[in-house]
Amino acid sequence: MSTDPNRYLESFEENVTLLGDIFGKEELAAEKIADIETSVAALQDKTAENDVSGLIVLANDGSLSAFGPESRFGFLHEDFGVEPADENIEVSSHGQSISFEYIVETDPEYLFVVDRGAIVGGESSAQQTVENEVTENTTAYQEGKIVYLDPVYWYITTGGISATEEMIAEVEAAIE
Repeated sequence: MSTDPNRYLESFEENVTLLGDIFGKEELAAEKIADIETSVAALQDKTAENDVSGLIVLANDGSLSAFGPESRFGFLHEDFGVEPADENIEVSSHGQSISFEYIVETDPEYLFVVDRGAIVGGESSAQQTVENEVTENTTAYQEGKIVYLDPVYWYITTGGISATEEMIAEVEAAIE
């Protein structure tokens, strides 16, 4: 029961509704969907009010890939309301390979990081990879707005009720 990254919330709601129907928990499913819709609306208000822009990257054993709208993590922009720091990121299942210089050129207000290495049996190396003398020149670094997202929610269990609740909460907690 995967979600469609191009319509994350819609496909999430379809899956939860279907599971509610299968297990005779239609009312609980509807409550969970309503809770998520309320949380997303509050997050969208917060991102709009604070004019939040950002870049989401996947760190994997020393390399970085960026994801924009319509990508695997596009719901950060499309559903959660974080304006993309770069509208022209190549859409692919593995993201657009980027350099540290790209991050400096893009200069995101927020840099959201998913540490793939921590999940797939490698070592957690996202912070060592992302925070270096090149990226120290970014707004995100200088203002303490590099956000390390929980890779279990963002990479493994994306689309579940608890994961979606936690992803919303992580982004909301990060935004000032």
